[in-house]
Amino acid sequence: MVDSTSKPSKDDSLSPKEEREMRETLRDIFATDFPNPERRECPENAEAKLKALAWLRRFPEAQQIISHLGSCSPCYQEHEEFVRQRKSRQTLYRLAAVAVLVVGVGFWASWRFLTSGGTILPQPAPIVQTPQSQPQTPEPPVQEKQPPEVQVAVLDLTKRGVARGESNNSQGDLVLPIGRLKLSIYLPIGSEEGAYEVRIAGRGHSLKAKCQAAVRDHITVLTVGADTSAFEAGRYVLAIRQVGWGWYRYPLKMK
Repeated sequence: MVDSTSKPSKDDSLSPKEEREMRETLRDIFATDFPNPERRECPENAEAKLKALAWLRRFPEAQQIISHLGSCSPCYQEHEEFVRQRKSRQTLYRLAAVAVLVVGVGFWASWRFLTSGGTILPQPAPIVQTPQSQPQTPEPPVQEKQPPEVQVAVLDLTKRGVARGESNNSQGDLVLPIGRLKLSIYLPIGSEEGAYEVRIAGRGHSLKAKCQAAVRDHITVLTVGADTSAFEAGRYVLAIRQVGWGWYRYPLKMK
């Protein structure tokens, strides 16, 4: 009989790697498996409240919004972006504090040295010995590391026009290779020319790019240079929007 009050043994505990993988899996599920295109039950002034939650601020609706994140992928993705911004800013603050501390210690050390009447003793000149001539072995030529080859890839979205915020799974996943890419994205019919933003996210990786859309042979085309060499094979979410408008999201498979 198992005693429910006993502590789990070391063999029953998750390793740090297993715990990290479990959290990454849960993040992927919450970010993509609960599409809410109509944004039902989303809180009023959602952006401000999600940002306040990400910055660990207290407000009356905090617990209600935390519960809502588990059933609304758009709100969860916006909250994760605010969390990333908070962590980046905190890292900059820490680096700035360390730099100020190092400079302060340097000034303090210089001041103590000058006020204590310290002097610098001249160092004796080093004894130079003439090395015996040795036959020199020619070094092998250094081979320059060639950058990985750029692959040409195309994503055809001309027949995948969806409502903003919706993840269209009805036509299957888009497929994109891993590596350095020259990517052409054929936008849905009726898309306008102009400035666009492209984002690929999932499995602990993310990639963002800004580019211009132009009409070619009656098709609006985005040309993007992207490097997905660090990505793992698996499912991701491709998000595209014209600057100033909402996001379109599509399921994407990297392999």
